[in-house]
Amino acid sequence: MRRYAIAFFAGLPLAFAAKAVEPVIFYTAHFNDNTVVSLGLVSNRTAERAGYDFDVIISLSQGGSAAGTVYRDPGRHRAFVKCSDPAKVSVRGVDYPIRLSGAAAADWKDRLWRAICTPPVS
Repeated sequence: MRRYAIAFFAGLPLAFAAKAVEPVIFYTAHFNDNTVVSLGLVSNRTAERAGYDFDVIISLSQGGSAAGTVYRDPGRHRAFVKCSDPAKVSVRGVDYPIRLSGAAAADWKDRLWRAICTPPVS
């Protein structure tokens, strides 16, 4: 029993540290009134849903150039990503196709797909 208690308490700092990680911003939109909306990748893991590669959680924050971050959406938004052809991002049961060739689109679904499915370049 003592061994289990030690393992539990030793793992607590890791659990709290994991929660403190800031999302990786993959898309930012700027509006005429100086509002900035950012979408961040909170987590990604292997998808449990057939036909998809990743199950991701997205955060949303809104700010302005003068005031800094004004609003952080407390919700976490789920999406599914399929990297191979036909590449797609699924949100609330709606599949959005991703073009693998040609010019990269600028919408958030394309940016999410690229953040998850393309290897980083150094």
